[in-house]
Amino acid sequence: MAGWRILSIVVACIVLFVVVEMMRRRKLREKYAGVWLVVAIGVVVLAVLPQAAEFLAKHTGVQTPSNFVFLLAGVVLALVSLHLSTEVGHLEEEVRTSVEEIALLRCELEDAKRELAGRIAELEARTAAPDDVKGLPEVERVTK
Repeated sequence: MAGWRILSIVVACIVLFVVVEMMRRRKLREKYAGVWLVVAIGVVVLAVLPQAAEFLAKHTGVQTPSNFVFLLAGVVLALVSLHLSTEVGHLEEEVRTSVEEIALLRCELEDAKRELAGRIAELEARTAAPDDVKGLPEVERVTK
């Protein structure tokens, strides 16, 4: 077995281990891990069966199997980039919506604070003068 094939298998196995470990520790979500698992398995298959790369290169019109592998790697990276771009766009929309909701909640909070301050000022004004008991509830006196 050629040295590059052994290296390919070792690197693919390391990638598989790292992806599974990151999924286990919840540092990588399953929808992203799937792509990397497929890539690692594909590298193992191409390393174990180099005839597969030759066959695919021949039938796609690529002159050498190594060029086909580079083409395949470029396509995979372009697809990952496209997927991550759509995720970023979705997250930007969620952040914008959240910021708008926070701004509305802050406005409501400020309105509630102003209303509460007004009520407190009104109650303080009513109770400021001890001789003026208008508007205060009646208190029953207990006599012994």
